[in-house]
Amino acid sequence: MDTQDTTTQLREVAIELGDCCSCQGCIELNPDVFAWDEVLDMPFVSRPEVTEEEVQDIMNCCPEGCIVFVDE
Repeated sequence: MDTQDTTTQLREVAIELGDCCSCQGCIELNPDVFAWDEVLDMPFVSRPEVTEEEVQDIMNCCPEGCIVFVDE
């Protein structure tokens, strides 16, 4: 049985860019996980392996709901 807390397990996070409004809120709240691509003029995931705790706030605050876990 796995006794590790789900908030400390690493999961892969992604941005569904088709839904993204480019508000940059993900970068403001999680600059160690999300960054801005100046050439493409859109956000990207700079560190895809995260804990749920690291991205839960932005997942709740994202106006378009485009921050997702890949395995869901």
